[in-house]
Amino acid sequence: MRTLASMVGEVIIVRIPLLDPERMSLVKLHGVETHGIWIESQDFTNELMEKFQFSSSRTTPLVFVPFDKVDFIIAALDSLSLSEPAFGL
Repeated sequence: MRTLASMVGEVIIVRIPLLDPERMSLVKLHGVETHGIWIESQDFTNELMEKFQFSSSRTTPLVFVPFDKVDFIIAALDSLSLSEPAFGL
């Protein structure tokens, strides 16, 4: 199993209720600390830009999320996955 630290720089799937209480989100993992993770979320960036009426920014916001605010993180193995319903299973 890969460590979370080894996934820094990759896009991961998470459920973080602060971002979206019901859906999973794609985020880019930028850092792992003892008590949480640093992520980049396009949805969060869009909300921030809309709230402050920006159409662009020279910087990209990163969000620190404590581990106790993360419902789950999905990691992946390098092996084939199939959608059972797509194959009638």
